[in-house]
Amino acid sequence: MAPDGNKRKAAPLGVHTSIAGGRQLAVDRAVELGCTAMQIFGRNPRSWAFSPVEAHEAALFREKRAQESIWPVAVHTTYLINLCSPADELFDKSVDLFKGEISIAADLGADYLVTHLGSPGGLGAEYAVERVLEALEKAASIGVGGAGGAGALPGSVEILLENTSGAGAGFGANLDEIGRVLDGAARIGIKAGLCFDTCHGFAAGYPFGSVEDAGTLVAAIDASVGLERLKLIHLNDSKGESGSHLDRHEHIGKGRIGATGLANFLNHPKIRGIPLILETPKKSLEDDPGNLRAVRRILKGDI
Repeated sequence: MAPDGNKRKAAPLGVHTSIAGGRQLAVDRAVELGCTAMQIFGRNPRSWAFSPVEAHEAALFREKRAQESIWPVAVHTTYLINLCSPADELFDKSVDLFKGEISIAADLGADYLVTHLGSPGGLGAEYAVERVLEALEKAASIGVGGAGGAGALPGSVEILLENTSGAGAGFGANLDEIGRVLDGAARIGIKAGLCFDTCHGFAAGYPFGSVEDAGTLVAAIDASVGLERLKLIHLNDSKGESGSHLDRHEHIGKGRIGATGLANFLNHPKIRGIPLILETPKKSLEDDPGNLRAVRRILKGDI
């Protein structure tokens, strides 16, 4: 649950943390880094095999998370899921696994389940919007404790749709289209919002750089999705240029967005306070601490 009515003076800040050895150990790793928020994979992100979380492991995770006052906790779905696939077999398989991921997030007491939307192949955005809504409605029908009822997500889990870089036939680079999915989800009673990835947004051509660019970007999010639906920011610099559609994350301040571009966005008055999760490269033990320090400097205006 969000502290103080979902309001903090400083944005909750965390990293994507390993679940190796047990999901509860991810909390320890986040705390060691000084995180106040965290994200994990609920399971192996590169496998279709599914098994639920053991009750004792879920209880340990919940207990540790509560003790450390971590908020929010986000679970990221597997990369294999394609919620707008035109191939019925893959679509049904994706929906089934998505249901499992929802149940994992609920068992862990997570606040958000972040998912990519997949690809409709050559069928375009109109098809993708309707196909994703079909997937969300089917997934939500698991209800609380497996009971039916569209929109009845278990626990307090909120689904967050992540924007993409626009590479290939992937769906979700255009915030207007994500907004249409969220509008449709609201009509059928499904709790859903936006996870905005800065690298993906930059690669898709959304403006970063000057204070004016930050204002334009914030206005675009508000017009397309609604700022009240922006629940989480995946904070990454970008190896690729603006509009390149290259999904390659870079260390904070060392990519094409740069510290100034990120600072102008993060310090915009309508963005400050939105939880931040780093998904920056992890090639050494110093990478996460270094990126967290860079973000803290940005948030303090020390760039």
